[in-house]
Amino acid sequence: MGGLLDKANAAKGTEEVAKEAAPEPVKVATPSPTGSTGPSGSPDTATKLSLGGWVIILLGAILSLQGGAWGFAVVSIVVVLGIGAIVQADRMRGSISKPKLYASLVVAMLVAVGPYAVVVLFPSTANIAITDISIDENNDELDFAIRGSFDSVTIEIQSDDEVLWTGTAKMTSDIKRFNVPINEFFDGNTESYDGTVVKTYSIIAISSNDITVEQDINSKLLTREATNGGVQFSPYVSISNSGDGAESTYEGVRVQAFVGMFGDGEKAMDDGVHSYASSNQRQFVGQQTYTLSISKRGSSMAYSHPLVTIDGDTAKWRSEYSGAKSYDNAVAFVPISGNAINNDGFEYIEKDKF
Repeated sequence: MGGLLDKANAAKGTEEVAKEAAPEPVKVATPSPTGSTGPSGSPDTATKLSLGGWVIILLGAILSLQGGAWGFAVVSIVVVLGIGAIVQADRMRGSISKPKLYASLVVAMLVAVGPYAVVVLFPSTANIAITDISIDENNDELDFAIRGSFDSVTIEIQSDDEVLWTGTAKMTSDIKRFNVPINEFFDGNTESYDGTVVKTYSIIAISSNDITVEQDINSKLLTREATNGGVQFSPYVSISNSGDGAESTYEGVRVQAFVGMFGDGEKAMDDGVHSYASSNQRQFVGQQTYTLSISKRGSSMAYSHPLVTIDGDTAKWRSEYSGAKSYDNAVAFVPISGNAINNDGFEYIEKDKF
């Protein structure tokens, strides 16, 4: 009996020893999903390589935007390096999605090489421009500016394929301003009295790096030559005494003159008036001079008014009676002066003068 009990105890002890000696279960590590980060939260090697590839692609785009100055070979090398990095990153992840990879390659090529292709295939004139075209009435000049990054520029002013003026200048801080006297190139009005364009002037700029740009001048700026003229007048009659004993005496005439542009149908009429209508003439500015004289047919007796100068839209002259005179609305009939003044304060030309 005692022997059986001893055997049972011995078997129980052996079982307990076996349980204590059993090894721990082996824990199998699960692979991290694609694009996951390490324990410290930093990107894995494949992600870093892919990001680096896209940085290189963007560098290629920047080089392309230099207008091809870096050359196609350098841009190509950068593109190959960037695309290679993207492909290698996908291989390291162990699973390559061909549609996704091809789409990435196409995008990379467009980003890196696109700007270069546009510059080569479609040369741009964006680095040269003609701006600020205006008329300086004080100095009778056409003013404009050339802007761009180059050493010098050659300018031509043309009309109907005829070169009317040329000039060359060095660029300063990417800009050069020109002030060209109008009388050095003007060759007739750009518009008729009714606004119809009959002539075009163009500024052509050629940069030292062989880029050409052309800009038409606004036709409103170069309609400056008078094509018509006219006068109208009214007699000045003085009244003496009053009632039945009143007497009127013809003293002379008040005269108005106009030089500018109006319809061909406008003309002088009887009784000293003119058919001129404001609806049939245009605003006029320019540099003109004119004279006016009164004479009798078959007689040497005559009167000559002082020279009238139109500057912009202002007429100026020197009156025999009152000295310097000006009239700020030279686009219409101007009441010119005389050698005497009437009771209403208006100058007139005495009859004895003509």
